[in-house]
Amino acid sequence: MADDNERSFSAPRGTNDLLPPESWRWQATTRRAMDSFALAGYAPVETPLFEHTEVFERGVGEGSEVVGKQMYTFEDRGGRSLTLRPEGTAPVVRALLEHGLDRGPLPVKLAYASAMFRQERPQKGRFRQFFQVGIEAIGSDGPIVDAEVIEVGWRFLRDAGVEPRLLLNSIGHLDGSCRLGYLDRLRKWLEENAETLDEEDRDRFATNPLRTFDSKEPATVETMRSAPVITEHVCDSCRKHFEAVRASLDDVSVPYDIDPTLVRGLDYYTRTAFEYVADGLGAQNAVGGGGRYDGLSESLGGPPLPGIGFALGLDRILLARPASEGDDAPVQAFVVALGAEAARAAFRIVTDLRSIGIGADMDHSGRGMKGQMKGADRSGARYAVIIGDDELSAGEATIRDMTSGEQRPVPFAEIARSVGR
Repeated sequence: MADDNERSFSAPRGTNDLLPPESWRWQATTRRAMDSFALAGYAPVETPLFEHTEVFERGVGEGSEVVGKQMYTFEDRGGRSLTLRPEGTAPVVRALLEHGLDRGPLPVKLAYASAMFRQERPQKGRFRQFFQVGIEAIGSDGPIVDAEVIEVGWRFLRDAGVEPRLLLNSIGHLDGSCRLGYLDRLRKWLEENAETLDEEDRDRFATNPLRTFDSKEPATVETMRSAPVITEHVCDSCRKHFEAVRASLDDVSVPYDIDPTLVRGLDYYTRTAFEYVADGLGAQNAVGGGGRYDGLSESLGGPPLPGIGFALGLDRILLARPASEGDDAPVQAFVVALGAEAARAAFRIVTDLRSIGIGADMDHSGRGMKGQMKGADRSGARYAVIIGDDELSAGEATIRDMTSGEQRPVPFAEIARSVGR
């Protein structure tokens, strides 16, 4: 048996603890995302952490890799099969249908910032518990809605410090005149070239041939360079829709590259598909993506209800961007108090500063000057407000700029003005 004092637990494989100072970056980026989405009318929504398994089997598709291999599924005490959400779109559409939002003005525009769970091989910027921010525009099949969704994501990434490259494609409708006909041809082509594919990809293409384009195995990547692409087989209606999406993106100066091999790995995607990629992430260089899902509502038992959205991985965004000023801890002033009476004064000062919106903290350990200054440095505060017996007698504090090291005396009544942003 391990000693009671032994630290024998660690986070499960594929998960990570979010600790300061990284947690400040995480929070600032999440807040920036939701504020950015709100500017375009996307209201916040939060769905349960788990759903009935059927929501994902019917919505995402039983043939998808997510449902087949990656979901965390369990049975509750009532014998019901439940699944930790592996993606955000199907739960949002389920909630919209359950609460009748589709019976109001359309499109319904929603945004989320939520944890997701997939049991896949952990790698750089990709965890088994991960966090996504995303939006959904449900109830319109107009190409300008596609362009709006894409532009909202592109603009947020740029504002957050990422320089995204936008990849764009159309994967057609799920009907005989468009995608189903193409899938038959692609499946036949893959069968004819199966020996040149990686072994795992040979097992995959029978159920979801489009996913073969997503393979990162060198043998498969090389083979797929010669595969027939969906853009050569879309129907006239899908082609015109895609042209209109591109025209609207051109109107608002959003640059993009057409990638005829771009597909989305979830079965509900139709027509417009897109991905944002960034440097510094290695072979898995996507920070997020999305597309249309015009048949998802019907697969969940709802009425025909077109939709489009995206999801962006917060962990990958933080890897792809440098730290910025808005990521800092919100503590602006750290009060260093030397002695019991100074500590009481310090508490009054930090309370007054907080009440007017200035981040303030103080030492609670009773350490000396050196130890408290280390605490001030760790807090990320711009200023240290130093109070000792001399300062108490004079009715002033010594304020030190933690960057330049310069310091000056300031009357207690003027501290807020001196340390305010």
